[in-house]
Amino acid sequence: MISGISKRNENQYRELSLDSSSSLKDFATNRKKYYKKYYLNEEVEEEDSKASVTGRVVETLLLDPWEFDNRFYMSACASAPTGLMLSFVEALYKYTKDATNEEGVVMRDFADISQDAYTESGFKIKYEAVIGKFVGSDAEIYFNEILKVRTNNLTVVTTQDVTNAEKIVEELKTNFVTSHIINLVNSERWEIINQLQVENYTIDNHPMKSMMDKFVADHETKQLFVYDLKTTWSVEKFLSDYFLYRLAYIQMYVYYKATQSLTTNPDSKYYGYKVNIPRFIVCDSTNYYSPLIYIPSEKDIEDAYNGFMYENRHYIGVKDIIEDLKFAQTQNIWNISRKNYELKGRVPLRK
Repeated sequence: MISGISKRNENQYRELSLDSSSSLKDFATNRKKYYKKYYLNEEVEEEDSKASVTGRVVETLLLDPWEFDNRFYMSACASAPTGLMLSFVEALYKYTKDATNEEGVVMRDFADISQDAYTESGFKIKYEAVIGKFVGSDAEIYFNEILKVRTNNLTVVTTQDVTNAEKIVEELKTNFVTSHIINLVNSERWEIINQLQVENYTIDNHPMKSMMDKFVADHETKQLFVYDLKTTWSVEKFLSDYFLYRLAYIQMYVYYKATQSLTTNPDSKYYGYKVNIPRFIVCDSTNYYSPLIYIPSEKDIEDAYNGFMYENRHYIGVKDIIEDLKFAQTQNIWNISRKNYELKGRVPLRK
């Protein structure tokens, strides 16, 4: 096995106690979440949007379909609840889970829990009307399903979700923009690895891990390419709505360094290969707009590391994220940033 590359199942990879682009993003946006999830190893409920669920189904069907049953549970409902009813169901799940003890017994009455869920959901119609719509409906079936399977790290999906994902996969395989990449197969020239895992490389002496969607080695030209698949509502606004808003530039930089680590290891067959900056294959979650391939530049890599300004907003770089994280870990100080700690909590109102 090549030094740095591993082949674990997804759960084993997730349990590996190393930081990743996802954990760096969590620390940069919500250090309390990072502290609970990665430091205390507590379960932290992730909020799934429709687009993110679609994206994970697409990724699974396209890159490792044999993992479908390990990640998803097929709902008995043709489609999931939507709008305020979905908000009610998710709130009902949250309050029910919070009220459940270690023996699996719900310690609060359904009437009390559902009142809280009703208040949080934002319904304007009366509580009794909402309960009338919920009881005996697909929404109640969906609620019981997520209550049953989420504890097993499964995501409930409907036949509608899977059918839509299958159409997106077919579009990726046939569209002129993406087909030449998606349909690449292993040959004497090309080596294709889906979900490549690289472990124990470092960024600023901080140990890291990465699992990259699609890794392509061109042995003829001695080049390495990494492609990350994104499913969004706004394919043509990827820069503002995803790359910046969701801090995907962190992932770009981390994957770049992970790939670089393979080319500097004399024991690696990729030693000395050229590393191309990771690219994003972006597809539409409704399968209307054509997929696009976004190609970052050297400037994007530099900005991702150092931090940058875009439209009067500052985006923190990987360099400062890791420095702040090291401070929190070594000092065991999580409730105040390194900068504000150094200022002794006396922070100028304006800079």
